Amino acid sequence: MQRVRVIRLLHVREGREADFVDSYQGVLERAARAPGHLGEQLCRSLDDPARWLLTSEWESMDSVRRWRTDPDHQTLVEPMNACLHDDRWTGVFQVRDLVAE
Repeated sequence: MQRVRVIRLLHVREGREADFVDSYQGVLERAARAPGHLGEQLCRSLDDPARWLLTSEWESMDSVRRWRTDPDHQTLVEPMNACLHDDRWTGVFQVRDLVAE
């Protein structure tokens, strides 16, 4: 199996930061129980505090697909997405572990 990392670049609406973090916490708690979920990180830009980076790592692309197509997924992420501007980006990347020589 090939691990994958989902990267989301997000723009949080002014004044909605606490709501965003709270709603993300609910998504994270559910994602942590999803088969194939390996972990998450949430980062806030020091250059532009309205910009956030969310990453999640999964065992495989199939794990990501199962998570995204879960019947409860859309309802779960709606409160989080309501805190965001439309200018957001999501990408899925294959993880390649390299070792320094």
